[in-house]
Amino acid sequence: MAKNEDQVHLQITECAPDGTTRFVDEYIPYTGNSGPLRVTEPWPATSMSFRWTPGDFDFDFHPAARRRLVLVTEGGLEITVGTGESRVFTPGDVLSIRDTWGQGHRSRALDGKPFRSAFVALDEEHAFDRRGSKPDAGPVRLEYLHNQETSEGLSFFERKNLPYVYGGQEGNETEEFELQGFQFVFAEPTLNYDWHQAPQRQVVLVLTGGLAVEYGDGSHSTLPPGEFLIGEDTDGKGHITRALNGQPRFAVFGHLA
Repeated sequence: MAKNEDQVHLQITECAPDGTTRFVDEYIPYTGNSGPLRVTEPWPATSMSFRWTPGDFDFDFHPAARRRLVLVTEGGLEITVGTGESRVFTPGDVLSIRDTWGQGHRSRALDGKPFRSAFVALDEEHAFDRRGSKPDAGPVRLEYLHNQETSEGLSFFERKNLPYVYGGQEGNETEEFELQGFQFVFAEPTLNYDWHQAPQRQVVLVLTGGLAVEYGDGSHSTLPPGEFLIGEDTDGKGHITRALNGQPRFAVFGHLA
């Protein structure tokens, strides 16, 4: 069985009344369909951003800066909470950080290797902001795919780069895309979704699996796990989406504001 095939496993850091942090597990069901895709109910969210973190990252116990999802897209992250329990997060795991007060948690790069992650902010509230104004040593840009359409309604794509604009102890981070919500999405390994429009302007972040896309102008692209696209072909003919290498896909659709 593929990870998150039947329901989404949400692993949460939260504070007990005495300020000690602990893990709590929740399971989110898929409640509907978008074409052949299985989707959860939409959740409110305010933004999405992306971070690169160096391999020597080891941040002792600290509270979270804000309530958000942490989605590892490449490599691994180890989190230790106040109860002494440690868990490892790799692509396909969903971590919800909610311990914005109290003891907090310890974070470190798994096996001393750099990792990449995406953040979905669940509200506008900031406990504080540890980001610096300039990126540190490391990659300076993050590539993504931009799906668009011509005035005649033919879809096409461009490959673009998103700069890292912040630095600090936790690595380099991009600006935030403003969101109005998000959904978890699962696609079967046999996916062959004929011509369809994007349901809304959205970020599609692939956590496991991947997708192959055919466009109205005859071009093709692929999006392997860990990468994302901005989908804005909401009118016209749309595009065809297929499973990449016959693998099931687990993704997040961030609904752009």
